[in-house]
Amino acid sequence: MARRRPTWLPLVAAALAMALFSTLGTWQLQRASEKQALFDAIEQGAQRRAIELPYAEEALAELEYRRVHARGHFLSPRQFLLDNRMLDGRVGYDVLAPLRLDDGRTVLVDRGWVPAGPQREPQGRVALDETGPLTVTGRLWRPQPGIALGRAVTESEGWPRTATRVDYAAFSEALGRTLVPAVIRAEGEQPWALTPRPLTPPFGPERHYGYAVQWFALALTVLVIAVVLTWRGRGKTTNGN
Repeated sequence: MARRRPTWLPLVAAALAMALFSTLGTWQLQRASEKQALFDAIEQGAQRRAIELPYAEEALAELEYRRVHARGHFLSPRQFLLDNRMLDGRVGYDVLAPLRLDDGRTVLVDRGWVPAGPQREPQGRVALDETGPLTVTGRLWRPQPGIALGRAVTESEGWPRTATRVDYAAFSEALGRTLVPAVIRAEGEQPWALTPRPLTPPFGPERHYGYAVQWFALALTVLVIAVVLTWRGRGKTTNGN
């Protein structure tokens, strides 16, 4: 005689599936909220006047995406090519150039984006001819370092050097000077500026809301199936008695 499967087993499986799908739906709602806050911060930063690059690290965090300006000179030819930056479906590099400020600090300036060629070489001229003093205006950006896999900066004697992520400690070591823990994303028409890459993500919070609806719909579907199967199972048991 075959062993009878416990009647509670499908209910437990359904409950676990519903909990998982509901958690994923809630996470997508949280991501949508975070994405909306990011869009709002970028939009508000664009509407405010540019200020001097602040000194305190706390101020850098509070003023992220604010327009700032800084005066100094580029430390040519030293630059970093930040790899795996996408623009219009193409992979390329953000070109980061250290700017030695008049007040003695050094900050990275994101000059813009260049596409990568078939051999991963940067296409277009990335060398800097500007060695004299200049004023840079742009958005204050504090990129997240991401997952630390391998070296942040490739070992090389020459410049520019490829970087897999923004790592201020690794950049400072390569440059031999301490960096301000922020990046200025350059704006405006400048002879040294490259193709600008938007700060905003490629899609907004609407997509996360769509994903959330899908996950909650799956949880509801599991609930309906569990109720139907339980009702049918009880009906068979009653008829069998």
